[in-house]
Amino acid sequence: MGLFSTKPIVEKKEQWTSRRPPQEVLDALAAAFASHGEDVRREKTSVEVRFGSNSVYRTMGNMTAEGRANMPLALTFTASGSGSGTGIAVHARDTYGFRLGSGKSFGVPKTFNRRLEELLSYAAGAIGNDRPVTGPVPAPPLFNI
Repeated sequence: MGLFSTKPIVEKKEQWTSRRPPQEVLDALAAAFASHGEDVRREKTSVEVRFGSNSVYRTMGNMTAEGRANMPLALTFTASGSGSGTGIAVHARDTYGFRLGSGKSFGVPKTFNRRLEELLSYAAGAIGNDRPVTGPVPAPPLFNI
């Protein structure tokens, strides 16, 4: 492990399917997140949703409610037509960016993982899919300063 890193601390990639056409899937995902005021970026074959604020998260930290509410995360959904509907490539990750060390102090990976699991399950539900949790979901942080 080097002294500096820009790689995501937590990253998940999944493949989903839907019987709906690609544009309908992307419309549903964009609408679901836009209705909550998230930063939604729509392209022809994809939707990217960005959450939080890197500066607020770095200032407030993982131990405060405001810090956790501003976790810098992103979800990218890429849809392509398949024989019976749509294949969806999902890429979920933190966008914490440049840091000294691994970024794995103070329960950061557990908190990021928990929030990504929540967001992925919400997204799957928005297009009518049931998404099983892909691993253990850690309990919420014990601190709430």
